[in-house]
Amino acid sequence: MAPEACTVAALLAAVWGGLAAFIAWQRHEDAVDTLVAARRLALASQESIARRTDVIDSTLRLLRSVRERGYAEAVVTALAQAGADGPLFQIAFIGPDGRLLSSNLEPVTSRLDLSDREHFRIHADNPGRDELFVSLPLIGRASGKPSIQFSRRVGDAEGGFGGVMVASLDPRLLTELHAGMGDTRGTLSLYGTDGRLRARSPAGEAGLPPALEQRLAEAARRGDAGDLLPLPGETAPAIGAYARVPGRPLSVAVTFDRADAIARSAARRRLETGGALAVSLLVILGGIALGARRLRLARSHRDAANSREALRAAVEGISQGIVKFDPAGRVVLANRRAAEILCLPPAALAARPRLVDLIAAQHRRGEFGEEHPDFDRMLTIAPEEWTDISRLHVYERTRADGTVIEVRTHPLPDGGAVRTYTDVTERRAAEERARHFALHDPLTGLPNRLLLAQRLDAATRQGQPCAVLFLDLDRFKPVNDLFGHQTGDMLLRAVASRLRPELRPGDMLARLGGDEFAVMLPEAGEAAATALADRIVALVSAPFEIEGLVHGIGVSLGIALHPRHGLSGTQLLRAADAAMYRAKRAGKGTWVVYEDSMGEAAAEQLTLEQDVRDALRNREFFLAYQPVCDAASTRVLGFEALIRWRHARRGAVPPSVFIPAAERAGLIVAIGDWVLEAACAEAAGWPAPIRVAVNFSPPQFLLPDLCDRVRAVLRRTGLDASRLDVEVTEGLALADADIVLQNMRGLREMGVRISLDDFGTGNSSLSYLCRFPFDKLKIDRSFVLNLGDDDGSRAIVSSVLSLGRSLRMTVVAEGVETSLQLQALQCDQIQGYLLGRPLTPDQARALLAQQATLAAAA
Repeated sequence: MAPEACTVAALLAAVWGGLAAFIAWQRHEDAVDTLVAARRLALASQESIARRTDVIDSTLRLLRSVRERGYAEAVVTALAQAGADGPLFQIAFIGPDGRLLSSNLEPVTSRLDLSDREHFRIHADNPGRDELFVSLPLIGRASGKPSIQFSRRVGDAEGGFGGVMVASLDPRLLTELHAGMGDTRGTLSLYGTDGRLRARSPAGEAGLPPALEQRLAEAARRGDAGDLLPLPGETAPAIGAYARVPGRPLSVAVTFDRADAIARSAARRRLETGGALAVSLLVILGGIALGARRLRLARSHRDAANSREALRAAVEGISQGIVKFDPAGRVVLANRRAAEILCLPPAALAARPRLVDLIAAQHRRGEFGEEHPDFDRMLTIAPEEWTDISRLHVYERTRADGTVIEVRTHPLPDGGAVRTYTDVTERRAAEERARHFALHDPLTGLPNRLLLAQRLDAATRQGQPCAVLFLDLDRFKPVNDLFGHQTGDMLLRAVASRLRPELRPGDMLARLGGDEFAVMLPEAGEAAATALADRIVALVSAPFEIEGLVHGIGVSLGIALHPRHGLSGTQLLRAADAAMYRAKRAGKGTWVVYEDSMGEAAAEQLTLEQDVRDALRNREFFLAYQPVCDAASTRVLGFEALIRWRHARRGAVPPSVFIPAAERAGLIVAIGDWVLEAACAEAAGWPAPIRVAVNFSPPQFLLPDLCDRVRAVLRRTGLDASRLDVEVTEGLALADADIVLQNMRGLREMGVRISLDDFGTGNSSLSYLCRFPFDKLKIDRSFVLNLGDDDGSRAIVSSVLSLGRSLRMTVVAEGVETSLQLQALQCDQIQGYLLGRPLTPDQARALLAQQATLAAAA
């Protein structure tokens, strides 16, 4: 073969081989960039899904707590309606038998059977596990909508399985999440820990290749994290990343089609191929010229120069800055974009400077900031970032003007390297916005509880003195309820706007949620904290004008100081919270500094609540029975069942102490059920028509199935409904008067009589007595006690007697202890120590037997 032909062939091989290598390198770079995008999208998805999952799980835990504390289904439903919004369109409670008991969508009447649903079975079949479960997509039987079910186990009073609290989430939320991240080219998949798919975006995605689907499913089951990046020469169809959502039963996977990733550089490859074709044509022509005569040899050199220019033109079309260095670190090739990013004139790169000279020029311009004042020391501290071209590495730097540059070094086989410069300012800004969203309240823009906790923990770890103010708005709920959440949100923003100017630089105002705020004052003591608290009380107490209406609210504050009141952020917040509640009890609109006694009182309350819980479980409560007698004949007509408790350590604990503790612990309904069952079982053995009176708590009257519960107890014990009296206090919290009225009417229809206890001590009114169907009025013992020497008490008793007769109600006087009181009363029935103290069951039966004997003898 002629030398000219060999030269042509070698040149063509070099051109096309170089082009092939360059294209392969570009494809690999596209794959790497796609992998980086997949990692960032997967991380953003992890954070967003974790936040949304925590919000849903917090809602489920709150509703579960409300349910386990014995509050009525109506209360749970009302809370569920407040917690359900947007994609979280339904919150429901499924009873232990698998039937739907409550839902925020509409009143539950048909009690759908959901016992076959996976989100019910997983909790029912695993009673010892308390984990959040996320179901496969399904069509809700109550809502009729596609949904993903988030569920939590609910316990009963005995610690067993009491049902399932369920939140239904629209699967389209994932599509919205994906679209909101600004990169919808790929596929976002959400798997459960069982490896099964929960959701996928785009919503109409047909699916992934089976082998890839299986690999992601296995990774989800193991909880693995990893990448999907084919090496050069592999034919894997996808590029992506997958990871477990920390602490949640979900894994997220982001995949991009490999062909799509490579296709992004198709236009560049066409330009490069065109340049290579031009170079090839010129090389061939040059070879012909070389073969003809020396003139053609000279022409071939010019053509080779033109080919280099064509290749340079192809490189100029790339959006990144590209600089090629030889093994000595000198510039061989650079495009115009590299000069723009490096802020150098094109001629500076055309002069083939060394890499260290480029870095020195940037250093003189101050690009590396004040942290690198000495150039030689900078190169010594981290040479791999600045001048090392022997290995693949990536780093970023932020210029003084805020521009963020990503620098990648790709070593070449000959010892040289290609370094790319990419402006990633917008990408980093988007990531920073996502981080800001995770640490700030979206309504007010203030730091949230997470960011406040981080600041507090950092300060306490460093031993820095600081003060924490815990704020809770007074009278905010009526504004929110009467004028709507939009007005409430505007009021919260207005409060935040008033408080911000009162803070010093470095202080932090945070919104903890609802109408709760907190202020952190670094390097501050009690004097500064109390002075700020005074200003805050005055500021928040001033009227707020919202959309033309003036609203008056207030604020109660608790103050805790580090290190006096706590050595960690959690302890400080807890102490400030306890002090705030003391301020609420002190009359609101004030502030209180934490004292150790507050923590001791809170601990004692928790201990008492646990003791009450143990007493109910261990059957430590018992009943005493106080006679209710006919006023004229003093004959026993019945007994009032009174609950008693004798604690092994505390001794006899009065109901005035343990009943409020039971209400706080959510046990009052369970205790009421036990009292009703025990009293009816005992009364069933008394001779008819002796009656038994049982006190019902307000939460019991808010139960939608109260009548069913009472009917079941009467059926089990065999007691006739006409022998049961239900007593309610005058201060019954009629949060839902319709439910109370419905339950009262239902009980009366069964034959149960209803008594109004402690009449005269609360907020009674004629409309109250007329609206609710009471059969009996019980005059409070405080009026009977002063009957002999208090004209006011005599007048009240006389008025109540007249009122009872006019309303055709039986009137009972409580606390009758003297014959004088008995003679002064003209009641139908009496109750008190004069005619009988509370008795044991045996004593009550003996009294009834004695009365029967005397009656028979008479």
